[in-house]
Amino acid sequence: MTEPYIVTGSYVVQREHALRDSPLDRALELMEGAALRFSLDAISDEKIRASYLRNIKRMSQQTMEDVKAGKITAQEGVAFSHEMRNKILVEHRKWTSAQGLAVVQRKKKDGRTLKWLMDRYSNDLFKKNYESLSAAEQKKVHYTILEAAGRDDAKFTKGTKKMLIMGKLGVLVTAALATYQILNAENKPKETARQGIIVGGGALGGVLAGMGVSALCGPGAPICAIAVVLVGSVAGGVAGGVVADSLDEELEEFSHWDIF
Repeated sequence: MTEPYIVTGSYVVQREHALRDSPLDRALELMEGAALRFSLDAISDEKIRASYLRNIKRMSQQTMEDVKAGKITAQEGVAFSHEMRNKILVEHRKWTSAQGLAVVQRKKKDGRTLKWLMDRYSNDLFKKNYESLSAAEQKKVHYTILEAAGRDDAKFTKGTKKMLIMGKLGVLVTAALATYQILNAENKPKETARQGIIVGGGALGGVLAGMGVSALCGPGAPICAIAVVLVGSVAGGVAGGVVADSLDEELEEFSHWDIF
């Protein structure tokens, strides 16, 4: 029968292990890139919305002037302004952020058809479809549509302006978080470079994730779009952190260079 194997001696217990990084600081770093990505997108989307409104207003005014001058009929003006507004809409959506596009698609997936537009205003004015209207009533519908062609959705525009303010605030918060990390670091130049890599990685991750929103979420799914961009931003921040850690010695050397 085998004898039991007994080991005697002293053992080190309750040994303290210092964490290299604060878990809270690490979590904040991962969110910096995401915050910057969403903030820049909010600022950009508001500017795109403003450009869209300027263009449809200018188009509407020019069309109305042509109708009044007798160059085209009111019905032709409606058809032209409807087509141009949809084209302007499509072109501006190409430059809208993934999450911003999901929001506007949920509100209005595509440009409305001309028939839908005619029937909508006919029902608003006369409680019947366009085909059932008299010539005078149809003319009234035409001019009403022309007057509304350059009008924006006040509630929606107000929302984008709020997002602009939130976007600028987000940039300030991101800068404050990065500054906090830098000020509390022993080697501030090194930490500055490290923060740049992490924040840049998070922002880039958000951009790349945004490219896949359409395939992953489909149109008009803002919650899914935001989640995808957020995950991409955090993943980019993680990747940036890994890169920064792998370049620790290089960043240490870089911090001693007198560049400026």
